[in-house]
Amino acid sequence: MTVKITWDSSFETGIAEVDTQHRRLVDIINSLVDAIGHAPKNALKDIVNQLKEYAQYHFQTEEKIMEEAGYSGLAEHREEHAVFVDQILLFDLDVILASEGLAWDMLHFLRGWLTNHILVVDKRFAAQLQA
Repeated sequence: MTVKITWDSSFETGIAEVDTQHRRLVDIINSLVDAIGHAPKNALKDIVNQLKEYAQYHFQTEEKIMEEAGYSGLAEHREEHAVFVDQILLFDLDVILASEGLAWDMLHFLRGWLTNHILVVDKRFAAQLQA
């Protein structure tokens, strides 16, 4: 059994709008945990669609805040976002092709993204913004 992610203060950047949106990503990841092992193809397609929508509004929000703050790492941060979007588009193709192990691949990627991007990359940005 795969354990769901529990939101705690370690994920918080101190930027309320960003933290609210990050909580949404945790909710999406947890819906994937629920789906593993018994998810029909349309359930995975729905999760991928939620991830695409999330990426669009969340990355626009973060990048706007960074631009307004004159964040020096904006270009690198945008590149991280592009990697996420590219991976989600590959998952979308996998859903269409119904490849084996897709849900596990998605979960592995998303947990890694959550750990590295939010806890390292976004925290770096938040610290500079608040300084």
